[in-house]
Amino acid sequence: MRIPFDPGWGGLPPYMAGRERERSEIQAYLDALAEKEAYRNGIVLYGPRGNGKTALQVWARREAEARGLPALGVSAAGPAAGEKLLRKLTPRAGWLASIRAVTVGGTGVQVTAPPPLLIAEALERRVRRGPLLLTIDEAHEMDATLGQELLNTAQILLDDGFPLTLILAGTPDLPGRFGTMGASFWNRSNRLRIGRLTPDSSADAIRIPFAEHGRRIEEDALARVVSESHGYPYFLQLWGKLLWQACPDPGPPVSHGDVESTVPRFEEIRNDYYLDRYHELQEAGLAVVAASVAAAFAGCVRQTEKQVDRAVSAGLERSGCTTDGAAVMGARGKLHDLGYIWTVNHKGRPCYEAGIPSLMAYVTTAVES
Repeated sequence: MRIPFDPGWGGLPPYMAGRERERSEIQAYLDALAEKEAYRNGIVLYGPRGNGKTALQVWARREAEARGLPALGVSAAGPAAGEKLLRKLTPRAGWLASIRAVTVGGTGVQVTAPPPLLIAEALERRVRRGPLLLTIDEAHEMDATLGQELLNTAQILLDDGFPLTLILAGTPDLPGRFGTMGASFWNRSNRLRIGRLTPDSSADAIRIPFAEHGRRIEEDALARVVSESHGYPYFLQLWGKLLWQACPDPGPPVSHGDVESTVPRFEEIRNDYYLDRYHELQEAGLAVVAASVAAAFAGCVRQTEKQVDRAVSAGLERSGCTTDGAAVMGARGKLHDLGYIWTVNHKGRPCYEAGIPSLMAYVTTAVES
C-alpha cells in the first residue's frame, strides 16, 4: 500500500488539518469565479516554510478543477519564472518560441517565431476568454520586474471585474519583497498568515489518515508525536511516514513504544533539517543573536517585541556588533524573515513566538559547542 504521508514535497497531506478558515476563504473566491465574477483583491499566503502554503495552493487548484474552472500554477523561483508563466498562459506561443529551424527539400529554412507576448498582455488575453485561478508559489523569490508587471496587471483586471483569482505564497519576507515591486497588490490583498497547527489539529493530522486506512494509534503515542512535532506540519508528515513504515499492517495499534523506537530516526532527519537552518543563521551573521533570543524564550511560549529586542541587543553585543536601534530592528526583522521567530496577535497586541521551539534548542547547543 502506498504511504499516504509525503513530507517535504509540497503536495497535499492525506488530511489537511487546521486550515478550515483558509480553505473557506479560498472556496468563497472559487464560488465567485464559478459565477464568472471575482473579488477585487487576491490572496496572499505567507509564513515560515514547511507550514503548508504550497499544499494549500495545490488544494485550491484541485478544488477549482473539480468545479470545472481552469487552474494554473507556477513557481516564481529561478530566472526562468517569467518564461514558465508565459508558457502556461499561452501554450501555443511557447511552442512557437521553441522552433529553431525546419528542413524543406533538403534545405534548411529558418523559422522565426513571433515575439513572445508580455506577461501583462498574455494574462489579459487569457482572462478575457474566461475565469482563471492562477497560483504563484515561492513569491518571495519573484523578480521585481516580473512582479511589478504581473501584480499591477492582475490588480487592474480585478478592478475591472474580470474573473481572476490570484493566490501567491511566500515566506515571511514576502511583504518586504512586495515593496521592491512598486505594486499595490500587497496592500489590497487578502493576507492569510500560515503558521503552526494547534495540538488538536496536529493530532487530527495523524489520527485521521491512520483511521481512514483502518489503522489506529494509541492516545499516549499520539500525544508524544504531537509534542515532538511542535505543531509543525512538515514534522507531522514526517512522523506519519516513519510510523507507517515502522508498524506493520495489519497489526496492533501504534503504541507509545513504537513511537519511542522511532524517535532516533525522526531526530536524525530533523537535525539534518536544523543544520541547514543553522547555516542560514550563520551566513546572516545571526547565530549568536539567535541563541540569545532562544534563551529569552526558555520556558516561555511568547515574548513581547521589547523582550525580543533586549535579547537581540544582547546577542549583537556578544557578537561584537553595534546595538543601536536600527541594528536591533534589522536583526529582529531578519530572524522573522527566516522563520526563526514569528509574529502573532495576543490579547490585542503584537507578540513573538518561536517558529519551531526545538530549533531554538538546537541553535543554542550549536553555538555553545
